[in-house]
Amino acid sequence: MLLTLEIVPAHEGDCLMLHWGTAADPKHALIDGGPGDVYDKKLLPRINQIRASRGLNTPLKLSLVMVSHIDNDHITGVKKLFAGMEALVGGSPKKSPVLVDRLWHNTFNDILDDDVDEYYEQVTASFTASVGGEPNPKIESKVQSAFIAKGEPQADAEFQARVVSEILAGQPDGRDLRNSFEVLKAANWIKYSLNAPFTKAGKGTLIKVDKTPMSADIEGLQLAIYGPMQAEIEALQAAFDQYIKSKGLNVEAVLAAYADKSVPNLSSIVCYVGMKNGAGQPRTILLTGDARGDKIIESLRNTKTLTGASMHVTILKLPHHGSNRNLAPDFFTTITADHYVISADGKYGNPDCDTLKWLVEARGKSAVYDIYLTYKPKDIDAKHKAEVESKGKTWDEKTMSIELFFKSAVAQGYKFRYHQGDVLKIDLGDETLPW
Repeated sequence: MLLTLEIVPAHEGDCLMLHWGTAADPKHALIDGGPGDVYDKKLLPRINQIRASRGLNTPLKLSLVMVSHIDNDHITGVKKLFAGMEALVGGSPKKSPVLVDRLWHNTFNDILDDDVDEYYEQVTASFTASVGGEPNPKIESKVQSAFIAKGEPQADAEFQARVVSEILAGQPDGRDLRNSFEVLKAANWIKYSLNAPFTKAGKGTLIKVDKTPMSADIEGLQLAIYGPMQAEIEALQAAFDQYIKSKGLNVEAVLAAYADKSVPNLSSIVCYVGMKNGAGQPRTILLTGDARGDKIIESLRNTKTLTGASMHVTILKLPHHGSNRNLAPDFFTTITADHYVISADGKYGNPDCDTLKWLVEARGKSAVYDIYLTYKPKDIDAKHKAEVESKGKTWDEKTMSIELFFKSAVAQGYKFRYHQGDVLKIDLGDETLPW
């Protein structure tokens, strides 16, 4: 059997392809599409390369496209893919590079129910618009001030403001993607309802842990949902209810609703993927989006998936690009893996050197495992250093350098291996990816 996770370099974002089935009859899924030009420069060329290698003169069928959440560094490439298909509606589907069976996408409309339509029409353009593909710096500054006013330390306020501004910048893309989906579904270019099989009364519903069926079988691939939790979605709804309904619909009210650490990224889908290879050995992948590590562990315990002190998966995609703000040392003692995937290029300091230290120290010197980075450590360091110095701060190589940390850890006898650079593939089945 074939089971391969492909990691596409996506700047500061995520873009993953999953291939399973058999080498002769492979199935494909896309998890996130990265920001900016990732679709045009990386994802679409890779899709066309797969088509050419397989000798296809028809679109590549994606059995599943999943958007973990609406940050622009996850959703933009998927929006472009769907917009490209939508532009061809009325012509032959054969002209499209892909056709999609199902889309998993927790849209902001569904998270906030009907209130979001009024919100979107009246105030979105005034404060969520990106600037050159980046989150709006004016909004980031406003949110940072709100966190500082709540007593948050400067570094925490900067991080939370960045997260919030990314989410806000991604909301128009989320709505555009939903609109493209509806056009494609009406034209019978997409087979299943939104978020199928997670549906209610025949219509797509939010994917969440405790209000929908937890698991799905997609052409032999088993997927179980471990985030978001209903209580988290309700917290996000309550925040908007409190500020928007009581204080009126305006920019300041909406920003105030986000000025809480518990709100950002709570809609992130956490998905546990499983399949047996030809020898019957289970292979598992934990896809975490930008969820918080403590929330992931809480959900795994609540659902009795994690019943002891720890659990092991074959592949762990680190949450939020390896940010130390979403993780703590106990995350790496609670969830261990054979392969750790970190998608980040140094922007915003991701991955944090602290995160890698926690991982390596948790596993100890004798453990053998693999770490995958989408960019070279020296390039990650260079971008991080430039960003630190642009803010008038000091780059401390001893505590911040990924490259230096890896060299030091290897010299001390730690046995992990790390892989870096362009498209990386992790083959888990007894068949390997032939293209």
